[in-house]
Amino acid sequence: MKSIAIFGATGGLGSNITTTLAKRAPVCIGYAKNKAKADELANTIKASGGKATVQQVDICDSASVKNFIDVAGKPGAGLEAIVFATGPALSLKPLVDVSEEDFDRIYKTDVRGAFNVIKHGARALKETGGGSIVMILTAAVLRTLEHDGMSGGPKTAVAALIRQTAREMGPFNVRCNGAALAVIDAGIIYADNLVNDPYAQGVINAMVKNTPLGRMGLPEEVSAVVDFLVSPGAGYINGQIIGVDGGFSA
Repeated sequence: MKSIAIFGATGGLGSNITTTLAKRAPVCIGYAKNKAKADELANTIKASGGKATVQQVDICDSASVKNFIDVAGKPGAGLEAIVFATGPALSLKPLVDVSEEDFDRIYKTDVRGAFNVIKHGARALKETGGGSIVMILTAAVLRTLEHDGMSGGPKTAVAALIRQTAREMGPFNVRCNGAALAVIDAGIIYADNLVNDPYAQGVINAMVKNTPLGRMGLPEEVSAVVDFLVSPGAGYINGQIIGVDGGFSA
């Protein structure tokens, strides 16, 4: 049985995606630093009858990404899907107030990280007959939001990589899509730097207020979309950015 490789698997949202996908196939849990959390997630999956392995990976390092993908595909007959559900810590502020250091750090992690994953992931999927790549994005790639430039900007670049990959790798049965999220009740919105920043809280609350459904999304709602995108039922969906945003981008 082919496996699913998940980058950012231990995050608040990533862990929910991982446990959902583990019902479909063996998963390889990619973590940056917290091995204990990765092991805990793997043990939870195994206790429920699933299969899981853990592997450290630095998405900014091409060799590390390639090694992770190679390891993830070894237990079975390769990979059936790759999910990119990670990103850097960021602040919500006007673009003109962003430091050059933060700009470089965020773009390096988001854009180069996504490039590394797509480059090595698409090659690996091609070698074993194809598969699906799903990239987690922000709804700001569909509708810009004030003071969210350090999320929307780099993720828009990633959206371009998704479309390019879909066009170039489609002939090899490799699909690449993105899920663009509004405010989700998990993960990054509970980061200390955002929770303790009244300005950031104002931006988050404004985004929820401008969402037609009038609430935050649930991690389970995101996981359901990712699960669909890696499934055979999504076999004709390629190069798409799907809003999981309660209508925010409408």
